[in-house]
Amino acid sequence: MSTVSDPTGSLPGTETGPLNADRIELSYSQTPIAKGFGSLGMSAALWQSDVFANSEASRPACPHTHMIETCLFGGGESSLFIDGRHVFHRRIAPGSTALVRAGEAPRSVTYSACGQCMHLYLPDKLLQQSATEEFNCPGSVELQQRGLQDDPMIARMGRLVAQEIQAPSGGSQMMLDSVSLALTVRMLRTWSRLTECSDLLTSGLAPWQQKRTIEVLQSRYADDLSIADLAAEARLSPFHFIRSFKRSVGVPPHQYLTKIRLERACVLLETTNLAITDVAFETGYQSPAHFARLFRRHYGLTPTAYRRKART
Repeated sequence: MSTVSDPTGSLPGTETGPLNADRIELSYSQTPIAKGFGSLGMSAALWQSDVFANSEASRPACPHTHMIETCLFGGGESSLFIDGRHVFHRRIAPGSTALVRAGEAPRSVTYSACGQCMHLYLPDKLLQQSATEEFNCPGSVELQQRGLQDDPMIARMGRLVAQEIQAPSGGSQMMLDSVSLALTVRMLRTWSRLTECSDLLTSGLAPWQQKRTIEVLQSRYADDLSIADLAAEARLSPFHFIRSFKRSVGVPPHQYLTKIRLERACVLLETTNLAITDVAFETGYQSPAHFARLFRRHYGLTPTAYRRKART
């Protein structure tokens, strides 16, 4: 879903640093709708295209970063070449997912396209860290080039990322970090041979770790906390922390934080005359509209209707 670019050009930093949305957009004449991806080194770019046909795009290899491209809405017909080798020529539909591994130089030929696609940029360093800490797998792990795959789970993650990074505040760090870690595990489970010799490690938080992280969530619920912030309090890596938290508490950290925020919002709606916008800000939401959508999803009422009902 891109226009013609110079295949002989180079992206600043691809030899010395990770590929991300800032760098890759330099190789296209289009600009992504939004970019940025939490605090763990991942990046994302959401691309929108109207109906067009017969375009081609190339970019040089980046040795540090894998790119996962997934179709969110719409579709079309496309071919992908990696290092001059033809990988696939397929119809694209929502859920269609392709991988460009670190060190590979892609060239895509788009015969027709319309809709949205997401590029997710996964640093190889994060992938290897996950393989070591989540699967207890020593040595380097390689992703497998599988052509175009139907992976609705990655598409769902892409839609979550799209929703978050288009928010006025840039999205919840904790939500984006959670998706980042889930995506990394997904790639290891389904796009590598890792699970042939390893199982996912699972263990809960120690009592002091659970107590401390819940105290932080309850006292700093209005802050834009990241998974790394909470993991540091528990003296764990982000990978171990997020899985251990869910095992001990029953829900991921971002869902637990949402619960705390909305419960606090209910108290403010019941006991104060703060405007709905101020209630949103007080509970950590920079977008009142996003706050109202979440509130209605959880309670079946708008914040205004909840206040009215609570006072009758």
